[in-house]
Amino acid sequence: MRIYSILLLGSAICLSIGGYLLLGVVPSILTAMTYVVVIVLLALSYLVEKGIAWALNLGFILGILAILSSSLSQAHMQALSQFGSSPRITILDALMVMGFYVFPVVYIVFWVRGRASRKSRDLMNQAKKD
Repeated sequence: MRIYSILLLGSAICLSIGGYLLLGVVPSILTAMTYVVVIVLLALSYLVEKGIAWALNLGFILGILAILSSSLSQAHMQALSQFGSSPRITILDALMVMGFYVFPVVYIVFWVRGRASRKSRDLMNQAKKD
């Protein structure tokens, strides 16, 4: 469970730093929403670390939503197109990629692999019983 918690914390840290760097640049509601998401990710990380199964599954769903929401966001796509134009933009873009793509994708991959290996184990145990 530790890796899942670390991945959730990684996203939370990236979003926190990005939100801070965007204070006064983006509408306040977006900053507030960012910090609500950070709080959710921190709580989820704690619950996953405690072994709560539904929290692990919710992390999977939130990972998919993070990727979709960022991919469908015109502001995010425009920001990515400016990658390298200034040090500030480059840092913000790197934080966005890490927080909305890298950490969620790794979480999803681990979650899927864990499910697949569990199913495989269950099938093998069932075959042994038969």
